[in-house]
Amino acid sequence: MQARHGISLFLLFLSLGTAHRAWAYPEYRVTVVAPANSSATDINEDGVVVGNYPFSTTSVHAFLNRGKGLVDLGALGGTASNAVAINDKCQVLGHWFTSAGQQRGFIYYRGTARDIGVNAGFLTTYSDINNDGYITAYGAVPDSFAGPHGFLRSPGGTFRDIGSLPFDNPMTFAYALNNHKQITGASGPLLFPDQPLRAFNWSRGVFRDLGDFGTEPNAGRAINDRGESTGYAALVTGFRDQHAFLYSGGRLSDIDGRPGSEDSSSEGTGINNHGHVVGNSNHLSGFVYRGRRMQSLNALIDPARGWDIRFPQAINDAGQIAATAFRSGVQYAVRLDLIRPLALKAEDLELEAKAATEAELKADADAQAREVVQPVKQ
Repeated sequence: MQARHGISLFLLFLSLGTAHRAWAYPEYRVTVVAPANSSATDINEDGVVVGNYPFSTTSVHAFLNRGKGLVDLGALGGTASNAVAINDKCQVLGHWFTSAGQQRGFIYYRGTARDIGVNAGFLTTYSDINNDGYITAYGAVPDSFAGPHGFLRSPGGTFRDIGSLPFDNPMTFAYALNNHKQITGASGPLLFPDQPLRAFNWSRGVFRDLGDFGTEPNAGRAINDRGESTGYAALVTGFRDQHAFLYSGGRLSDIDGRPGSEDSSSEGTGINNHGHVVGNSNHLSGFVYRGRRMQSLNALIDPARGWDIRFPQAINDAGQIAATAFRSGVQYAVRLDLIRPLALKAEDLELEAKAATEAELKADADAQAREVVQPVKQ
C-alpha cells in the first residue's frame, strides 16, 4: 500500500509539472506582416496574408505579404484601396475608390490589379473569392427602399442574384463562399430599426436556414469546403447578446461555452477544413476553437511580447491565422504560426485540384520577382 501510494504521489507531481511546462510554452509565434495601424483580412493555404495599411496620412492601400515583406497593391489610380480576400492561386479580391468616391472591385494577380467594376445598378460590396475565381458580393439599388441583394459573380463577370429566405421585402448579404460555390451569409426582411436577419447556407440555388438560439439577428460569416460554417447568433437573455456558432452536420452548436447572460458577445469569423474556428469575444479577445472549447489566443502566445490578438479573421488548414493585434495600444496586421505544426489532414473533400503547369509556375515566379517588397519591422 505504501509503495503504491508513493508512486501515485510521484505520478501526480510529475503530471502537474508536465502540465505546467505545457502551459509555459507558447503554441503560436506572432509575425508582424504590415506596419502600425494596419489590419489583416484573410490568409490562404500558403500562408499569404492580405489586409490594409496606411499608405499615407490620408489614404489606405491593400497589401499582401508572402512572408518576405509587404507588397503594396496600389489603388488603380484612385484614392484608396482595400483587400477583402485571397484564394490559393494568390488572386486578391478588393475594392478601390475613384476620385469621385465610387467604390469598385479589383482582382490583383501576378503583379497586376484589374478593375472588375460593379454589378450594374447596384452599390456593390465584394466579400470573398474561391479558387476558381467565383466571387460573392452584395449590394442595394441606390436611392431605393429595397434591401441589399446577394450575388455570385462568375469568373467571366456575370452576376447571379442568389435570392433570399422566404420573407416579404427581403434583404440578403452573401458573406463568404467555398470551393464548391456554397455560400453563407444572412437574409431576412427589411424592417426598422432592427433587421431580424437569419444565418443561411446556400448551395445550387437552395437556401438552408441554419436555425437560431431563440431569436435574431444571426449571420454566417465563413464556410469551409465541407459546408460547415461559423458566425454569430443572438441570444434571448440580453440586449445585443450573441454567441459564436459552428454549423456542422445539420446542427447549429453554441461554441461560446458561457451560460446566457448580459454582455455576452462572441463571433466566429473564420473556419478551416478541420472545423477549427477563429473569432473574437468580449471575454477572451481573439479565440480559436478546435473541437472542445474556445481558447484565448492571448493564452497561446508568449506573454512577454505584449500582444493582444484581438481580431482573428481567417485560419488555414495548417493552423496559420491572419489577425489584427494590438501592442502598446497600436494595431498591426499579424500572422500566427503554430510552433509545432499539427499533423492534420482534411480528408474526403473531393475537390478537383488542378496541378499547376510548368508555365504557370514560371509565370507566378516571374510575377513575384517583379513585386516591390517592403521590409516590415517586428
